[in-house]
Amino acid sequence: MWAVGIRVVVAIVVLAIIWAQVAIDSCYAATRPLGPTAGRVSASARRKPAGEAADVDPLSAGGADDELARSAEQWWIEAAKKAGIDMTGFDPAAPLAERIAWAIQAGLDIGAILSRFSSKLQHSTAAQVQHTIEYAGCHKLYVPPEFICVDEAQKGRRVRRDGLDRAKAILKARHAKVLLVFKVSRLLRTGYKSFQFINEEVVEEGLRAISTSQGIDTRDEKTWKALMYLHGMMDEMLLDTIADHCRAGLKGLFEQGFTTGALTVGYERVEVPGAPLTNRKLPRTMPRVSPEVAKLIKQHHEWIRDGMTIKEGWRRWRAAGGAYDPRSINKCMSYQAYRRMLSNPRYVGYWAFGRKRNRWSSKRDYNQQVEQPESEVAIYRCEELRILDDELFHAVQARLAEFKHGPRGPHKQKKQLHLWDLTTEFFYCVHCKVRSYQTGANGKGMQCKRGDLCPCKSAVRREEAVRAICKKLGELIRRDLELLRQIICSSREIDARGDEQVQAEMASLKSKLQALTNKINDLEELSGQGSEDDRRRRKAMILAATSERADSQIELTRLEKSSAGGAAAITPEQVTAILEDFATLLDNAASGKLGEDMVYKAFRVFRRLTGGRIWVHVERRPGRKRTNVRGVFSPQLLRAVAVETQSSGIRDDRPPEEVSVWLREPPLLDALAERVHELIDIQGLSYRDAAKVLQAEGHKVNSGNVWYIYRRWYQMHDLPVPKRPYNNGRPRESA
Repeated sequence: MWAVGIRVVVAIVVLAIIWAQVAIDSCYAATRPLGPTAGRVSASARRKPAGEAADVDPLSAGGADDELARSAEQWWIEAAKKAGIDMTGFDPAAPLAERIAWAIQAGLDIGAILSRFSSKLQHSTAAQVQHTIEYAGCHKLYVPPEFICVDEAQKGRRVRRDGLDRAKAILKARHAKVLLVFKVSRLLRTGYKSFQFINEEVVEEGLRAISTSQGIDTRDEKTWKALMYLHGMMDEMLLDTIADHCRAGLKGLFEQGFTTGALTVGYERVEVPGAPLTNRKLPRTMPRVSPEVAKLIKQHHEWIRDGMTIKEGWRRWRAAGGAYDPRSINKCMSYQAYRRMLSNPRYVGYWAFGRKRNRWSSKRDYNQQVEQPESEVAIYRCEELRILDDELFHAVQARLAEFKHGPRGPHKQKKQLHLWDLTTEFFYCVHCKVRSYQTGANGKGMQCKRGDLCPCKSAVRREEAVRAICKKLGELIRRDLELLRQIICSSREIDARGDEQVQAEMASLKSKLQALTNKINDLEELSGQGSEDDRRRRKAMILAATSERADSQIELTRLEKSSAGGAAAITPEQVTAILEDFATLLDNAASGKLGEDMVYKAFRVFRRLTGGRIWVHVERRPGRKRTNVRGVFSPQLLRAVAVETQSSGIRDDRPPEEVSVWLREPPLLDALAERVHELIDIQGLSYRDAAKVLQAEGHKVNSGNVWYIYRRWYQMHDLPVPKRPYNNGRPRESA
């Protein structure tokens, strides 16, 4: 009898392990498996330069490294033993699926840990994880090292973090049922956003969250919300108190003459012997004048006073390799920084502390610098740090005041809004990889953001460029109308066949759910009978069946939503109507005939059709002042129709097409280059015959012009001009 019972227990345990392995592997199949060592990334792998092939799984981003994973496993084992958990059969080196199956068999819930610290000077990941994982071991929770999510030197205001994204993925896939954090503030910066995350991503999904150091557990439905609000408010008040203490300490250091932040261009740090070290254990420093930079600053102030333009002075500063703020992203002095340098009162010995103060803006989700009243500002006169005399400085300020355009205020509303007033952000410089900004009189032009620093600087009229793009899009729509109809309709037929498969899967899942529900009910009826081992075995079977039913219910809900949200089959007539509406809308937008509401609709259509990015190519020809400007983009006609019809199944197997459009009317040679190339190289006409064709099309050209235009096409494409026989190889016409 005992032998039969032992065989039954062993068989059930083996089946539970196999079921857990299959269930976890099937869950991971859609997102690639984490594996037994996923997330344990070495420091060298994390520091791998961008663009170099990575040798770790992409899901390992935000995971624990090898050392932390080993330590966490040991910490949990020690805490679990103290809590009286039976560790028989637990193997830390076993695959993840086997460890999870053992934990479920032992009656433990599966958890995930999220750890974060803000500054590079902090190193609290190990401390947070140790405290949290020991709590898990003492409260019958098992946290695999693969489910430890880490954000190091990441600000809490950021919602896109590797560790946070990893934790979301684990919870969404139901790999873990409990989220553990050291403090709620480790989730997000502000308390109400942390509460929103816990409420929406955890509680409403039927999961559980625990703050181990604050005693917050969402399983206690009556108190967890009040505790989270209270701790969030206390954390924000603590930050304000710390900021006031830091401000007072920095002000005291400033009064003693020590440096308290980044120095203005023209000054350098010098160590103070005998002074106490900083909190970072670095020597304390004081500012002093940098002789070489000070000489250059004085020279530029004199040039500006004598009538030199600010832009010319900035160019000379860059050409001379002048100093710049070490915090500069581009590692050079920008025009705005040069303008601020000319009006900095520190150069005449006036040093101020506390002129601006950071204030957190919840709406904008970043810190704003707010001007402080004079009573809050500490001003000191330091003659030893003077670079300019008062007369020169005030003369330059008077010169700068001449360039001011008056106070900024609400601008007058334009009489009529056009499409080219909204689409400047879609045009990108192909050399600098940055977007264009409005320029010129009344902002009618646009150019690269880098301005004079762009190697191919050229201003383009926005209206002319947008009209050219709209005209080209209209031609593409009318040219490919029949082809697009065929592609879209065939895609919808494929989707219709796919819907039948979805319905079959839904029917199978419903049958499986009914069987699992019956199984759980039968096991619950027998849960109070038999020996202690029998009851424990039935409890494990109930937990396994409940988990499988929850996964099946989630999959069924997903299929029902996708089936209910599917759009009706689109007809060829609807495709034609949509594309013709696009073409008409763009034609009217290019001619400026649309009202404000329709302009925004045309803006959305323009963005969908162009993909939201048009690369601007500027060509400078030797001996010519005027440049040629072309726009290159990949039309997204099918994607625009798919969005308009709310269809996600439209497919196109054709390679992506790049279209080139003249954004500025080119010279006649360049405008006809493509047509001449087609007539001569493709159709095989001679120069004289090609000239006759062009004349019939309304162009005033002769065979000599065609000869130049033919060579111009090869010059534009950086190709050698081929040698062609007389009359393009054709026999002479008989007299």
